[in-house]
Amino acid sequence: MTVVAKEKQHGPGMTLGAGRGTSALRVVIPVLLTPVLLAAIAMGVALAYYADRALPGVRVGGVDVSSLSGPDLRARLQNELGAPWAASAVTATYDGKTWLTTNQDLGIVPDLAAAEGAALGLGKNGPIGDRVNAWSSALAGQANVPFTMRAEGDAAARWVTLLAAGIDRSVRDGEMSLTPAGITAIQPLVGRELDRTATIGLLLHPETLGDRQFAPRVRLTYPALDDAGMREAADLARALTTELEVSAGDRGVVENAAGLSTLATLQKVAASPADLPPVPAGAVAPAARYRYAVSVNEDRVREWVASIAAELDRPARNASYTVGPDGTLVVIPSQDGSRVDQDALRAALLHDLTVPSATSRRVVIAPLLADLPVFNTAQAARYTTGMARVSSFITYYPPSASRHANITVGAAQFNNVVIAPGQTFSFWDLLGPVTVERGYAYAGAIINNRSDENVIGGGLCQVSTTLFNAVASAGYQIVERHEHGYYIDRYPIGLDAAVFLPGVDMRWKNDTPYPVLIRSSGAATSVSFELFSIPAGRVTTFSDAVVSNFTDVPPGQPADPAFAPGYVDRGRDVVRTRTVVENGKVIHQDTWSSHYVAVWGGPAR
Repeated sequence: MTVVAKEKQHGPGMTLGAGRGTSALRVVIPVLLTPVLLAAIAMGVALAYYADRALPGVRVGGVDVSSLSGPDLRARLQNELGAPWAASAVTATYDGKTWLTTNQDLGIVPDLAAAEGAALGLGKNGPIGDRVNAWSSALAGQANVPFTMRAEGDAAARWVTLLAAGIDRSVRDGEMSLTPAGITAIQPLVGRELDRTATIGLLLHPETLGDRQFAPRVRLTYPALDDAGMREAADLARALTTELEVSAGDRGVVENAAGLSTLATLQKVAASPADLPPVPAGAVAPAARYRYAVSVNEDRVREWVASIAAELDRPARNASYTVGPDGTLVVIPSQDGSRVDQDALRAALLHDLTVPSATSRRVVIAPLLADLPVFNTAQAARYTTGMARVSSFITYYPPSASRHANITVGAAQFNNVVIAPGQTFSFWDLLGPVTVERGYAYAGAIINNRSDENVIGGGLCQVSTTLFNAVASAGYQIVERHEHGYYIDRYPIGLDAAVFLPGVDMRWKNDTPYPVLIRSSGAATSVSFELFSIPAGRVTTFSDAVVSNFTDVPPGQPADPAFAPGYVDRGRDVVRTRTVVENGKVIHQDTWSSHYVAVWGGPAR
């Protein structure tokens, strides 16, 4: 409490006790100034004491350095920061790979000198307000001085180079292709490049002073054709090339991946933004993106289904005849069959081939249709007593084991075959596959007007020509007939009938109300056909051959290997006319024009 004396007046112009009041003021002023002086003295003492010490409550990186002088502060930081830091492990992990080192091996150390200077200078420099705030924070235990790291030498840079060697890779586009082994793929690679500057930054700015693990900073570069551009096509390709069995009861056809891959069409197409997910943020996107598209080629599927049907079909067998011991005809019963519904099977396969299979082999049940004989047992029985031979024809050929095999096997395919009324005969449809397994051999045939001595089934034209002449003589309707490239003198001129796949067939139609039975037989150098039916009273005549336009072998024409040196046969045009009369009326009149080229065996020796 401060007491102030009150002035007392004793008269005008006089002030009593003036000396005594002045003394009181002198007492009051020191009393007022004492706390300030004490505070100033205390501050001065504190500043003097902490001039080379850290303020009380100061921490460096979490280490208490309160009131420590420079040497002691430095020692504590070294013991509690520097030494543990040096021994701490540093682990980098990326894409399943791990790299391990220590801070000491990296040469990354805390900058203790800078931390010491910052701790000692806190609250002692700068504006008075900043210094007061620093003291307040320190006294409250909230003054934490950060410290920085520095790299000594090039150890950190060399370690980052080691990381780059295990991380960096070039970008690679994905590729898909169709091969005989199926659909193959080269997987795309996203390019990777370690961001060395950012990775060094991570090493120099740790989040902990203990052991630490971090993921290096990596820049990704996406290929123009990445996983997303291949995934859908690859899934469809896997589904399409899953081994497949088409089953038809007791029989089936199995197709492997190589065969199934031929049904696919693979294209690389430009991808729109809607086709693919976006490239991840931060990654380098290509200028243009692509994708693969797999589609099923419907034309190839149609051809494939036809080949499956050829194996799985069990065609109906017409009733036929055989000759009994007493010379009469005996009926061979007809037999019902089945055939693949090709349209339904094709539709099923077009769907199933695009659906993933849960098993290593997909099984598709072939839809079957009944195939009934056009000439059944009951019909055949009606004609057993009236059937008679209506025509026959025989041709001869030079001795040849391979040609004999082909002619004999081929002719046997038509033996006891019955062509029902209204039915059209096709040489190729009834002959069946021409393979070594069925007994055929390689022999001579005419290809592009020249002999080729290495054709499977060479000599089958002898079969078709012989049967053609038997059919033409009986007066049946001829649907298709072709001449050979050059004239073969063992056949009637202008009445040969060449066959060749594809596209060259011999066809005729049974245009009578009665069945026609074909009988074939052969000898060492000949083949013959007989036709049996109910005689329709037809009379057939052939005109003489009209030959014109003879041509010689043109200069430079190669010798034909089927003929001996010195042999020459001029080219010519031939016209033959066939007239068929029934009950006094002409029912067929055919004019067959044949063009034969010149052929020779080379100069005579």
